[in-house]
Amino acid sequence: MSPKQWKPQDVSGLAHAFWASAALHAAVRTGLAARLATQGPATPEEAAAALGLDLRATRMLMIALHALELAVKRGEAYALAPGLETLLDPGAPRSMNNMVLHMADLMPVWSHLAESIRTGKPVERPAPDQAEAAPPGRAHFYRAMRDIARQQATGLAARLGLAAGQSLLDLAGGPGVYALTFADETPGLASTVFDLPGAEPFFREEAARHPRGGEVRFIAGDYEENDVGGPYDVVWLSQVLHGEGPGECAKLVAKAASALKPGGALWVQEFVVDTETPAHAWPALFSLNMLVNTEEGQGYTAADICGFMTQAGLTGCSYEGPTREGSPASLVRGFKP
Repeated sequence: MSPKQWKPQDVSGLAHAFWASAALHAAVRTGLAARLATQGPATPEEAAAALGLDLRATRMLMIALHALELAVKRGEAYALAPGLETLLDPGAPRSMNNMVLHMADLMPVWSHLAESIRTGKPVERPAPDQAEAAPPGRAHFYRAMRDIARQQATGLAARLGLAAGQSLLDLAGGPGVYALTFADETPGLASTVFDLPGAEPFFREEAARHPRGGEVRFIAGDYEENDVGGPYDVVWLSQVLHGEGPGECAKLVAKAASALKPGGALWVQEFVVDTETPAHAWPALFSLNMLVNTEEGQGYTAADICGFMTQAGLTGCSYEGPTREGSPASLVRGFKP
């Protein structure tokens, strides 16, 4: 593939791209998107009055959403574009509402990317408000992970070769979408989610909507300090390694390997970085997201992940390709001898 020949308008478009993102973030943060998703078309006057927004600003935002093809105009009213009614409805099963909120939370941090490039350090944030037991950003994060996992998890149990009678650990599984979906799709599978205590309310919230949710166990703990149980036939480690440096990744993979039965499989899902012929820009950009948000986190190549597995004594490590066709997330698998 020949390199792209850039033109001035291409550079300008990329430099301004955050404007469109910020408009979407504002539509979700103000409740405008949810209002249109759940109650249908509204004029700027109706939306501003219902949501307590400034009329002039609301009109400007709705005009911009129309220009971005996020909204359609019907007379003087605006409605969400087809498909967005379910994607931006906070209560819909396929909602991406919390993912948008999480991205909005990251915008101030990303504005300091150049500083992190100079220093190699994450962006400094204000100390958390001690009065806030559960900051909104934390809820946005867990529910964003839930929303993204819902798009990926369905049908994946068969690809992993899960079967009745097996035991599975969803390590650092957060809301537990994968373990819960795998349990629904594989009767007789014993599924366990292990994560920090703060994840448990979001797990309980998600479990309530799954047919076998009551059968999936949640273990509260810190994978750096606590035993994760087992042994298991399968350990599922999804989107965890990128938050840690290589040394901690090696320790975590070793802990996952130690929790496996002989012959068991460790499946890692990550935004696997391809340094030669990337099919997606997302994994490389996500690596920068780890730069501005963590002390040592980064994206890893398939060779890096196989290195962690080999170091942990696993064998037969293989890159299994995208989780779903066209997905920026990919799978890597290794076996315990």
